[in-house]
Amino acid sequence: MNRFISKVLCVFALMLSFVCSAADLPKIKATFLLEHEGFLLWYAEQKEWDKKLGFELDLTIANYNGLALMKQYRHDRNSWDITCTSHVPFIMGGKDVFVEVIAVANDEAAANSVLALADSDVFKTQGYDEYFPKVYGSPESIKGKTFAVKGVSSAIYTLARWLEIFGLDLNDVKLSKFPDSDIMDELKKNKYYGTALWSPDLNDALKLGYKEVVTAEQLGEVVPCTIKVDEKFAHENPELVAKFLAMYFKALQIQIDDIDSLVDDYQLFYKQLSGKEYTKQECLEDLKKHHVTSLEEQIKLFEHQGHRRSWIQNLEKDLTSNTLIVLKSLDTNDIQISNRIKSQKYINNEYIKMAKKYFDEL
Repeated sequence: MNRFISKVLCVFALMLSFVCSAADLPKIKATFLLEHEGFLLWYAEQKEWDKKLGFELDLTIANYNGLALMKQYRHDRNSWDITCTSHVPFIMGGKDVFVEVIAVANDEAAANSVLALADSDVFKTQGYDEYFPKVYGSPESIKGKTFAVKGVSSAIYTLARWLEIFGLDLNDVKLSKFPDSDIMDELKKNKYYGTALWSPDLNDALKLGYKEVVTAEQLGEVVPCTIKVDEKFAHENPELVAKFLAMYFKALQIQIDDIDSLVDDYQLFYKQLSGKEYTKQECLEDLKKHHVTSLEEQIKLFEHQGHRRSWIQNLEKDLTSNTLIVLKSLDTNDIQISNRIKSQKYINNEYIKMAKKYFDEL
């Protein structure tokens, strides 16, 4: 009997030791959006790569947009340590958001679209501008029409760049703005002439009778989703930030090496977290629309070339200039532009270089 009790106590002690050690792990609070980059981090968490690297990921998958994440941070700087948004809302809402850009999660240009009702006049003209032969539309079929949007986002940026082809801007159309959570219900109730969305919502819009007019990729745009970290947290925990990046890039590398193996998990991600069900083909196509770049390659893209800007600095400089030009006419209190974007001092390549050794451990 004593021997049995001794064994029970031993097992209990081991379990208690495990619980205590898990509780003692340093934590990273991350908020990612309910889309591709959120999936990759969710997938990495399911594999418990955070525990393997000696930290605990406290992950929130949010069903709203990048501008809301910026507002959340301004209200409470402790709401997250690391986040990821398209770079457009970061540019337009980055005031008093003290973060550093440390990696590119993906390029979602192929997953940002302008859509119109399938029987719209916009599809009667293709190739209005010879430089964009596959793009639909004409000034007459667009001017004065109403487009449903989700506020300041990469999708509204795509809409504005599309309008430029026809000598138009956002003042030449009517914008109906809705919260992320409401826009699909609104599109079901009312047949807007068009809309500007990113996946997975654009897939839902196609099922409602909308048709793709143009993608940001067809306009020659790069729409990067960038990973951002709170400056104070990063400077106090550089190794933790590097481990986080190693974890994310491990999942990203699987997409590069064996994208088909992620399809079932991508289906599960959306079903569990949004209640939406997508076919395997839809999931595979959406994964392919999100272009990713390996850790090794990104280390090079973040490197300075002598006294010249790095590739990522040049990309962000061009994107910032274009964004401020095409979205200048927006009248919204949500736009709070930071002067920090002019200096690009918020771009930091130290953590991505450090991530390599931890990546090799996974």
